[in-house]
Amino acid sequence: MDLIALAIAPGVAICLFIFHRDAYNREPKLNLIFTFILGAATVFPAGLIEDAIIDMSANSIAQIAVRAFLLVALVEELGKFAVLRLYSYPRKSFDEPLDGIIYGVMASMGFATFENILYVIQASKTGTGYQVAFLRMFLAVPAHATFGVLMGYFAGKAKFDPANSTLWLVKGLFWAVFFHGAYDFFLFLQSSPEVNPDVASGLLFLGAVASLIVSLRFSFKHIKIHRRLSQQTYNPTEKMAIRKAYPHDIPLIRDLTNKIWPATYANILSKEQIDYMMNQMYSEKSLQEQMQENHEFILIYDGVEPIGFASFSSINPKVFKLHKIYVLPSQQGRGTGRFAIEQLVKAMKSKGATALLLNVNRQNNAKEFYEKMGFAVIKEEDIDIGNGYFMNDYVMEKKF
Repeated sequence: MDLIALAIAPGVAICLFIFHRDAYNREPKLNLIFTFILGAATVFPAGLIEDAIIDMSANSIAQIAVRAFLLVALVEELGKFAVLRLYSYPRKSFDEPLDGIIYGVMASMGFATFENILYVIQASKTGTGYQVAFLRMFLAVPAHATFGVLMGYFAGKAKFDPANSTLWLVKGLFWAVFFHGAYDFFLFLQSSPEVNPDVASGLLFLGAVASLIVSLRFSFKHIKIHRRLSQQTYNPTEKMAIRKAYPHDIPLIRDLTNKIWPATYANILSKEQIDYMMNQMYSEKSLQEQMQENHEFILIYDGVEPIGFASFSSINPKVFKLHKIYVLPSQQGRGTGRFAIEQLVKAMKSKGATALLLNVNRQNNAKEFYEKMGFAVIKEEDIDIGNGYFMNDYVMEKKF
C-alpha cells in the first residue's frame, strides 16, 4: 500500500496545485474528476497501440528518435488530447483561457498516475519499487504535467479564437509531443548500442532533465499568462453597472431576449417550445403584466452597451425569487452574471432578506455557474406551461 500511495501522491499533489491556481472561476469538481478518470483510461489504448507497433529491438539512434517522438509521445499525447478536446473543451464550464491548462493537466495527471501505478507495481517484483516511485515522482509525473500545460495553454487560446481554433489546437498537440518526445529520447538512449553507457547516462541526466526544466519554465510562464487573464475577466470592469428597467425599456428587453434565448436553449428545448415560451413570457403584453405584478426588471450595462437583464420579486420579507437572468453569449465567462447577482444580493440583504431562490432547467449547464455562486438544489419542479410543454427545473437557493 505504501508503494501505491507513493505512485498516486505526485499526481494528486499536482492536481491540487493546479486547482488552486484557478482561484477566480473554479471548474466544477465533478468535471475535473471525470477528466482525470478519462485521462487514466487512455493508458489502455495507448499501451495496446505501443505494444503492437513498437519494435523494442530497434535501438539505433534514428530508431530511438522515431520511437520516442512518433510512437510513444504522439500516441500518448493523442489520447490526452482526445480527452481534452472531446470531453473538457465543449463544457460550458470551460469559460476562460486558463481552463484549458486546468483540464489539460487533469487529463495528463490521470494518465501519469495510472501509468505510475503500473510501473511501480512492476518494479516491486524485482525489489526496485521504491526507487522507481521516487524517481518518477520527481521526473516522469511532473514531465507529464508540463505536457498537459502546454497542450492546455493552446486549447485555451483556441476556445476563444474560433476562427483559428484548429491551428491553436494543433500547436498545443505539437508542443506536447515535442517535449514528451525529447524527454523520452534521452531516456531511451540507455538501450542503444551506438552510445557508450557512460555517455548515455550523462545524456540521460542532461537531456531529460534539461527537457523537463525547459518545459517547466514554459508551463509556469503560460500558467501566469492565463491566470492573469482569468483575474482580469473575473473582475467586473468599473464601467459595468445595472439600472432599473421601466415599461419603455420593454423593446430593449425583447431585443436582448431574441439574441440570447435561441443560443441558450437550442440544445435543450425544441425550436417550437422556444418560440412558444418566448411568445408567452417575452411578448410586450406579458412583460408589461410582469412589471405590473411587482416583478422588478434590471438592465445590465458594460459602459453604454446593454449586455443583459434580470427580473426578481419578493416572495416574503425574507426571501426573494430571481425569475430571469440572461447575458449576451459574447459576455458569458467574463463575470457579468456574477456581477449582477452579487449586486442584487447586496440590495436584497439591505432590505433584510436572507435567501434568494431561482429555477434552472435540469439540462442547463448554468446550474454549475449557480453552484459556484453559492446556490444549492433544494428540490425539483415540473411546471406545466401549456400547449403540452413543461419546464423541468431544479429549484436552487442561496442563503445569505
